[in-house]
Amino acid sequence: MGQRKKLRDIVGAVKDRGSLFKASLSAKSAVSATRATVVRATTHKSAAAPAEHRVAAVLSLGLGSGITASACIWYLTARLHRTRNAFVALKCLFALHGIMIHRSPHDQNLRLYSFAFEGKNFLSLCKFNDDFDEEAKEYSSWVRWYSATLEQSLIASHALGYVLSSSSSSPCSQAKREYKREKMRAATSSDLMRELEVLVSSLEQVSDVPGSLHLRKNDLVYEVVRSVCQDYRMIRCEVCSRVEELGSEERSGSLSFGHLTRLLSALERIEGCRERLASLFVNKANADGLWDLIPRTKEKVLGLMRGGGQSSTVVPGGARLPWRDRFSFNALTTVL
Repeated sequence: MGQRKKLRDIVGAVKDRGSLFKASLSAKSAVSATRATVVRATTHKSAAAPAEHRVAAVLSLGLGSGITASACIWYLTARLHRTRNAFVALKCLFALHGIMIHRSPHDQNLRLYSFAFEGKNFLSLCKFNDDFDEEAKEYSSWVRWYSATLEQSLIASHALGYVLSSSSSSPCSQAKREYKREKMRAATSSDLMRELEVLVSSLEQVSDVPGSLHLRKNDLVYEVVRSVCQDYRMIRCEVCSRVEELGSEERSGSLSFGHLTRLLSALERIEGCRERLASLFVNKANADGLWDLIPRTKEKVLGLMRGGGQSSTVVPGGARLPWRDRFSFNALTTVL
């Protein structure tokens, strides 16, 4: 088996050299340099993480001008879709992720990579499988998880209207924080619920981690998990702010029964992710009080659903009746 792996590494090195040679044949020096930079950062060489200067070179292109960034992302996705090697795929995804999380939070239209990131399964890696050996198959499961995580992150960014990037969660002035709170207070309950549900889907995708957690000791997988942890912190922050707003005294008393039901479901889905998230991140990024906030909000929501709220619901004929007259406590207890 050792000889077989060595042969595979040799074949991979030959492929990389061939790709570099093809890049050098381009008549345009900028195109040649971009392709070569992408190849050097995503080599077939074992499971080692790409060198920092290689990643920095790709980020410099991906975060550059519109044309340069688009070309860089195009070559990354093209290489990603051509390869059947799990290590190359993980490195391509890692580079794409680096570009994503460093984009400006005001890049609302995501124009630079909208051609590559559109719709569900836009990375087309849900069936990716490197069947070289059992270890390669285990790494393949991380490729599928990582690609689905990036897809869901972009979907959440579209839903929120801004990119979930590292700069979007950076410290800001009190005035900016207050502006964000006021903007959330002005949002409709329907919009907040829609955004919360998309964010919860992101948490669920992150928590759907492969069972081979022992591979986190590998340099490449370690860097992948560390990068996803940045997204995890941002998602938690966005979830907390929406749960706090929807569960506030000013907002919760006016929520419809349908909104309360959806909120309760979202809270239970979040709780369902807790154990797997703790296993993946070893309880990192846990200083925001999310796990204390969820049960408190659930208790409040259940109290409102059992008749404590003042809102009303529509009954046939157009009449409106208070919830406590529409639903008995025993009936609700049975349903819940």
